[in-house]
Amino acid sequence: MFTVTVGMAEFYIPVLQTIAFAASAVAALWLIWHNGQMAKRRAIVDLIIQQKFDEKLIEATNYVYKAYESQEQLGGLLDVKDDESIDKLAKLLRAINNLEFIAVGIRTGAFDEKVYKELQYNNVLKLWRSTSGFVYELRRREQKNTLFQDFERLAKRWERCPIKEIG
Repeated sequence: MFTVTVGMAEFYIPVLQTIAFAASAVAALWLIWHNGQMAKRRAIVDLIIQQKFDEKLIEATNYVYKAYESQEQLGGLLDVKDDESIDKLAKLLRAINNLEFIAVGIRTGAFDEKVYKELQYNNVLKLWRSTSGFVYELRRREQKNTLFQDFERLAKRWERCPIKEIG
């Protein structure tokens, strides 16, 4: 009778090949995930840098802050239709739309929230405090509770969980 014996090396080679293949697949998946995370971080940093040079956005944001400090009733801009009010309304909407865009990007995973929060925490909360009355009035008049909802949710979530003090 003829007997075939399999050596230990012949037995372990396919097992080792399978382990090596699985490890390389896991490493590839991790690399894809990691590159996606880095791309989200880079996208939000690039956006913030671009915004630092957007004169119209800077002007709009400064208008909102000044209006808030002087206790200007921003909801009143919805009633008046003179050129000055229309210009103020356009600035207000530019500032709010910008934050809504970023908040949607964060909610959908296009932007990294942790990096954005570290860089823009105070600005986001200040803009929400400055514009929330206007947003609520606009929703009431338009009967659309979804207007700027992502911006509101982001600001309220950050209020509940502020950034930590370094030290």
